Amino acid sequence: MIRWSARALVALGILHLLVLGLDARGEISGWLGLTQWTLAHWQPFADQPRELAASGAAFWSTIGSFAIPSILLGCLILHLDARSQAVPAFVGWGLLAWFAVCALLVEPSGFPAGLPVAAALLAGIRRQARSGTS
Repeated sequence: MIRWSARALVALGILHLLVLGLDARGEISGWLGLTQWTLAHWQPFADQPRELAASGAAFWSTIGSFAIPSILLGCLILHLDARSQAVPAFVGWGLLAWFAVCALLVEPSGFPAGLPVAAALLAGIRRQARSGTS
């Protein structure tokens, strides 16, 4: 279950980048041109120029999102599991809480897809602790 959860975290992160990345393609040249390097981001969202707010939203929904840390976390969990090292339970509980809160706040979204991933990770951690494998 731990490996399944880790692979699912990687898959969810990649899927998130691919799906939302399609929408952000038009913003990439601006990002590379450093259009995001502005103090206007510190203004209230409603006061930001529309183009800057849209570009910022595209950034935060792709490479600035949790997608890349999700991929890295999944890889770290796979790494720990391959070495028979325990994944701390707080990782599973933290993911479960985060996915649940976000799923309650924003729908439709992909957050509910994270709930079974976090639950399976917790089940795998519990199984691992019961069997005595580190």
